[in-house]
Amino acid sequence: MAAERAHEALMKRLNACLKRPENILCVDCPMRLPRWASLNLGVFMCTNCSGIHRGLGVHISRVRSTQLDKWTEDQVAFMEKMGNERANAYWEKNIPPGAKPKTSDLPTVERFIRAKYERRAYTDRTIDGPTPGDGSSADAAPARAVNDAPRIDVGMGARAP
Repeated sequence: MAAERAHEALMKRLNACLKRPENILCVDCPMRLPRWASLNLGVFMCTNCSGIHRGLGVHISRVRSTQLDKWTEDQVAFMEKMGNERANAYWEKNIPPGAKPKTSDLPTVERFIRAKYERRAYTDRTIDGPTPGDGSSADAAPARAVNDAPRIDVGMGARAP
């Protein structure tokens, strides 16, 4: 019973995070009301983009449902700290005008997502990625995107060397 109440409290916090203005739209396309999240990137996304993120591999994006999956305290706390706006301040720092899709056309969005996260095409490569977590949980290792990606401490695993 206590575990069920704790889970309900976590889900309430996660849903409050989803209702923030910066999280009303998918992080990568113009779809409204995202219901999926990347645990290690700290972003909320639509169903279509979640499928693309899954295709990137867990070394780049660990996708979870905000409705169907169980969440830990550390995971919810990270989503509260990060969110779409803060994450995009890093991942889209140098995005050229018109590069972000204004459509939900899957091939267009997939090209954008791969450029954004795999190739880090829009980041400022002179700085490290956001590090909001404290690395206290043994739940998962921190994210490291491909090609010498920035360290993003998700507060869910040990820090990378």
